[in-house]
Amino acid sequence: MSSHAAPAWQPWRIGLFFAAYFAGTGVLAPYFPLYLEHRGLTAVQIGVVMAVAQGMRIFGPTAWGWLADHTTERVRILRFTSVAAATCFVPVLFPGGFGYVLLTMFAVHFFLTGQIPIAEAMTATRLRGDPQAAARYGRLRAWGSISFVVVVLATGAALDWAGVGLQPWLVLLFFAGTALVAQLVRDAPHAPHGSTAVSVRALFAEPRVRWFFVSVLLMIFAHGALYTFFSLHLAALGYSKSAIGVFWVLGVIVEIGFFFVQGRVFARFDPFGLLAVSFALAALRFALIAEFAHVVVLLVVAQVLHAATFAVHHSASILTIQRWFHGSATARGQALYVSIGYGVGGTAGSLLAAWLWSALGPPAAFLSSSVAALLGWLAVRRAREHDATQRAREAVA
Repeated sequence: MSSHAAPAWQPWRIGLFFAAYFAGTGVLAPYFPLYLEHRGLTAVQIGVVMAVAQGMRIFGPTAWGWLADHTTERVRILRFTSVAAATCFVPVLFPGGFGYVLLTMFAVHFFLTGQIPIAEAMTATRLRGDPQAAARYGRLRAWGSISFVVVVLATGAALDWAGVGLQPWLVLLFFAGTALVAQLVRDAPHAPHGSTAVSVRALFAEPRVRWFFVSVLLMIFAHGALYTFFSLHLAALGYSKSAIGVFWVLGVIVEIGFFFVQGRVFARFDPFGLLAVSFALAALRFALIAEFAHVVVLLVVAQVLHAATFAVHHSASILTIQRWFHGSATARGQALYVSIGYGVGGTAGSLLAAWLWSALGPPAAFLSSSVAALLGWLAVRRAREHDATQRAREAVA
């Protein structure tokens, strides 16, 4: 090791990385299905391509998280994966059919899946034990939400003006920007592993942890139809690309507001209680999208609920994971959240939505999301009960 001290961890650097990463997401997630449709792919093929994005999260985050925890080279891994993702996206700019696009995105998402768990792990290490952790995490995470809003709106207007063929060029531009910003990231000091050893296997032996991850899986499963078919659903109802962009960012704007006040919310309410509320509102949200997306007022209500179904759920989940997974398991805890939720849950949700979309129509796809959210509500109640029991045992011990 070098004899020089490691550069100090500075919050603005990780905040800037969140902004860059989610700017790329703002170009990719809402508009890539429209580009794939323009390219000639069918609804089922689009569903499969988007499911690959989720499917790579089953294995990618766990692999990168294990590597980060065992090498402590989180910054180098973050920089490498950001450059590799941008490089692997280049083939999308050239002609090719379904299989060509599928293989390309397989490679792209393998590297994308490593970035946020590692960035979250850096943040968790820095904020662990901080009484203002919820508030400070919310402000850092808001960087990503703000950039997402700006980029989604700008991209919608740009595609209305220049055509959807511009979309992959914009994705590449923002991926390259993320790679540049990753060069600025600094890590928090690592605690010695020997003094903070945490067994991931032992944690999963606890019922509260297992039920919690079941609930995570079901929440992201419920979002599968949204992430894959929301833009196509609105386009089929006659909304313009700019309007689609507005509806995407509407919920994110409210989400940003929550991130800035969540310190007070989490100081007052139990994270598991907030999780239960987020699941109940998710069931309502997806039912509204399924049956009333043609009614602008109700679609606005559905999108505003994104603040609960994503922001509340995400922050409550991250803070819960920070409490359980620390020390030598920090990055793996964040990776498991992505792998189980976005990997297993997101993949299954996207594939089921694709089948229901083709077989029964859009409402069936989104109604399946409501059912998943209700099941998630039951799972998080079980997790809360087991957590209360476990905490009581620890207090006695």
